[in-house]
Formats: sequence, structure tokens, C-alpha cells
Amino acid sequence: MSIASQYLRPLPGAEALELSACHGTRTIAQAKDVFSVNIDPDFKKWGLDVAGEQTPAARAQVHELVKDGTFFQIFNSLSSDLDKFAWMQDQVIEFCQKHAHWLRQDGYATLFLIKEGGKFFVVHVSVDSDGLFVSVHRFGNGHVWFVEDRNRLVL
Repeated sequence: MSIASQYLRPLPGAEALELSACHGTRTIAQAKDVFSVNIDPDFKKWGLDVAGEQTPAARAQVHELVKDGTFFQIFNSLSSDLDKFAWMQDQVIEFCQKHAHWLRQDGYATLFLIKEGGKFFVVHVSVDSDGLFVSVHRFGNGHVWFVEDRNRLVL
């Protein structure tokens, strides 16, 4: 699937990264082996520490931000059907394990859209010298993500 957006550009070489099928049993809140630096307590506080659905093998694309925008602006520039860009938590974990070299380095963000309980959230994975840490944001928050940080999105 070719993805076009005024906010994003695909990273060369990261257009078709393979993800294995996932059982849907792993949750980000429990993945201390992957997110060893810190896991945002909001995953539990907001009721996101729930198993998901089993998923088949998938392909991911990594994009870099090229225009300042909020989550709403960035993701809605892709499509009004956000469900087709939402990952299961197990898939986010799989990506971080299998393709860690495609995560934005030096504490900046790599973002994943998830959906739980009928609501969208954005998972923010950061890499620093000690490993990975993860936080979660409500989709509707008005925070503007700035292009100079070269944050990434996995679609």
C-alpha cells in the first residue's frame, strides 16, 4: 500500500518491513523485557493493559515527519479510516524487537497508532543509551510534533 501525506515521507529501505504473526497476548504495560528503561503508568491507568487479537504476518512502513502537526492532523492526512493504521500492542512490541534499528534514536519519538476500547491512542517509543522507554498519549491531545525533531511513525 502506498501512503501519501503532506506530513510524512517514507524512509528509504523501510517501506516493507516484515512482522511475524502475533498471538495478541503481550501488552506494552507488561513488556519490561523490551521497554527496559520505563513504561508509562498511563497504560494501566487508562485501561490499556489488555490482551488484543491474534494478527497475521504484516508489513510495516516507517515514515519521518516533514511538517509540524498534531496527531489528528498527521493521521487524518493519511485517511479518515484510522482503523487501517492501528496496530495491536503485540505488533508494536514485535516491531520494537525485530526492527529496533528503525526506531528514532537519541530520545526522540517513534509513534504507533493503537486502538483500545473503541478509542485511539498513540504509543511513543524512545531510544536512549540505556534502552527503550514507552509512553502513551490520547489521540485528541493538541500537542504539536515539530519537524526539526524528525520523529517517525510506523504505519
